[in-house]
Formats: sequence, structure tokens, C-alpha cells
Amino acid sequence: MTRGLRALPILLLLVACSTARPTPGPTPCSTPLTDGPPGRAGSGAATRMIGYADDLVERGEVQEAFRVYERVLRDYPADPASASALYGLGRLQAAPGSQLRSYRAAHATFSRLLSEYPQSRWESEARAWRAVLGDLLAREDETARVKTQLERLRRTDLDLERRH
Repeated sequence: MTRGLRALPILLLLVACSTARPTPGPTPCSTPLTDGPPGRAGSGAATRMIGYADDLVERGEVQEAFRVYERVLRDYPADPASASALYGLGRLQAAPGSQLRSYRAAHATFSRLLSEYPQSRWESEARAWRAVLGDLLAREDETARVKTQLERLRRTDLDLERRH
């Protein structure tokens, strides 16, 4: 099985978790976006803003949620809760149905999360997202390259037909 196909189940799981509605009781997809136990959650304001952004996502108000996550990053850059803001941004950018979908931006956001907050609770998920998105981007680049080659071959074929 190729590397891209092996990554597909992981991508599907991550997408399901990023778009899942909360269910009663704790599940991997319904974990609140705060960093660790209450004593490590960062400033109350940043954590409350992330909770608000998470609620906006659940209501489908992704543009506003995006702005709130970005505001946390801008206003509380040293706060540990900023890792959750980056994770929230990355999820919005990676969600296939999101109007903000950009796999390149999501890859960059998860890379930033790993770089700036290597010990955050999101480390393993961010690594998985980044790996799957990297494979997806490589596949998209390859597809674009093949399409360009096919178009050149088509034009060459048409030119040859015209000459004969």
C-alpha cells in the first residue's frame, strides 16, 4: 500500500474529530481546547476566548471563530493557551467542508504549533495532522504536475494532427 493510501484512514479520523459534534461523556473528539489540567491552562481570558471560539465552531460560525483564535494569538502570544488557538485554527483550515479550507495553511499552522509549543497537549495530534497534510499536499502537487504534462501532450497531439 502506498504511503498516501496508508495516510487516508488517519486523515479521515482527524477530519471526523475536527468536525464532530460533542457527545455525552469524554471522547477524543470532544476534548475542550485547553492546555492540560486547570493549573496549566494559561490565563483565564485566553482560555475563555478559546472556549468561546470552540462554541462558535460548533454553531458553524467559522469566520468569527477564526478571528477569535487569531486574537488569542495576537493578544496572548506567551500564554500556553495559545497552543489551543493554533490547534483550533489548524482544524478550521484542514476541515474539508470549511470555507477557510487551505491544506497549505493548515500544514503551516500545525508546524507552528509544534515549533512554538513542542510540549503542548496537541503535540501528537499536530504531528499526525502535519504528516497527513504533507502527504495530501504532495499528492496535490503531483496531480497538478500530471495535469500540466497531459495538457502539453494534448496540445502536441493536436499540432501533429493539424500537420498531417
